[in-house]
Amino acid sequence: MLEHQKMVLNAVAEDPLLFKKEFEKSAQWLSIKEQKELSKWVQLNFSAKHYELL
Repeated sequence: MLEHQKMVLNAVAEDPLLFKKEFEKSAQWLSIKEQKELSKWVQLNFSAKHYELL
């Protein structure tokens, strides 16, 4: 599921509102460990574009 959410976030990266919605929705499906991994991944890949989320 983690890899799926990464693909989804990559696909919606250009739309800040949709990106935020999908990022928040991830918390419902992922374990705590996976949530932390996804947060780190988002910080590494999207910190400049979506700094307000982080």
